[in-house]
Amino acid sequence: MGYPDSASSEERREEVCASTDTPVAVQNIHEHWMEAGNACYDDGNYEEALAAFSLILQGDPGSLDACTRVADTLLQLGHYEEALAAYEQVLRLDANNAYATNCKGTALYRLARNEPARSAYQQAIRLDPDEAIFHYNLGLAFASLDLHQEAVAAFEQALRLDPADAYACNSLGNSLYRLNRYEKALLAYDQAIQRAPHEAVFHYNRGKALAFLERYEEALLAYDQAIECAPDDWQAYSARADVLFITQRYEEALPAYRQAAHLLSTDVAVYHKLGLTLTSLNCPMEALAVYAHVIRLDPTYAPVYTQVGHILYDIECFYEALTAYKQALELNPADAWAHYGKGNILRDIGSEKEAFFAYTRAVQLDPLCKPARYWQGEMRLYLTTGKEWRPASASQNSTSQEHALAHGLLWLAQPVLSLITPTAEQ
Repeated sequence: MGYPDSASSEERREEVCASTDTPVAVQNIHEHWMEAGNACYDDGNYEEALAAFSLILQGDPGSLDACTRVADTLLQLGHYEEALAAYEQVLRLDANNAYATNCKGTALYRLARNEPARSAYQQAIRLDPDEAIFHYNLGLAFASLDLHQEAVAAFEQALRLDPADAYACNSLGNSLYRLNRYEKALLAYDQAIQRAPHEAVFHYNRGKALAFLERYEEALLAYDQAIECAPDDWQAYSARADVLFITQRYEEALPAYRQAAHLLSTDVAVYHKLGLTLTSLNCPMEALAVYAHVIRLDPTYAPVYTQVGHILYDIECFYEALTAYKQALELNPADAWAHYGKGNILRDIGSEKEAFFAYTRAVQLDPLCKPARYWQGEMRLYLTTGKEWRPASASQNSTSQEHALAHGLLWLAQPVLSLITPTAEQ
């Protein structure tokens, strides 16, 4: 569908805003408003474009061109239900319109109606099998349904029809990644970058594949490239920090997590990982401050309570630590590390049987939780033979200086304690 010369855009915009009493020959009204609407649409003035196209339909409700342009404009405005109804009207006028069928699929896809969207894209392909974008859109629908093998086939067909499509390469890589075919995914991302080297998300996705392949230095370079392309990309900073954390480069990870949190101050997962990094750097009070912020952002975010429990346990706030673990388990009963932490406290206060059950539950949930496996064995041995064990609590052999330090840390921890248990003992 051709659009008018952009040189007339300003003139046509003024005409759209003018009174509908502008003297125009009746036979030219349709062409007049279509040109004006197209000019506004091209300039991104969708409300004005919609007004122009709607004027055509007032005089000619059966205009296929006007119905199509109204639907296109509604789609651009994000009015997906209205766009869907408009494309269905186009298809009532022209049942074999492949373009409208594809766009109907897009409206459905934006409404998260992925199964009907897939059907629409497949119908568009039956009507016009040589249109690359139809295959690309079908691939997106398959991917949204977790049918990644089918998505790979659709993206590959899109690339056969349009080898220069960088986004099809990237989406192909995403589906290959979901299929655990990381080497092939990496090749697809490389091809996407060759076609569009300044697209940040392509470098970010390449970094993810490299990180999974444990090619960490290359992953860091990929994330650096993503940040260079998009300096405000918080996900790239967070992913870069993840790699640094995995490789135990905590001091380097810290500023990356802080930058990610600065760019997206409402993401609790980033703050959680920032707290883990501070804990790894032996900065427990700073970590608690971060965790308190997480709880304020989202009191239902379970993992943070487990980490708070670990820190409170380490500074001998056993009652408060137990409260934190219980809160974590109330939110997520399958948190193995919260069961493990709860077991530590029960063990240290002499409730060996309950501690054994807590450790056993932790091991059931996560067989790789080594400390839980160790203490499960110790508690079993104690309960069956009576063999004594030495509590892990520092209170039995700590010095007066260490006791004073613990009391100081407890005082500093009060802000987070007030969030976990308002009645926490001072």
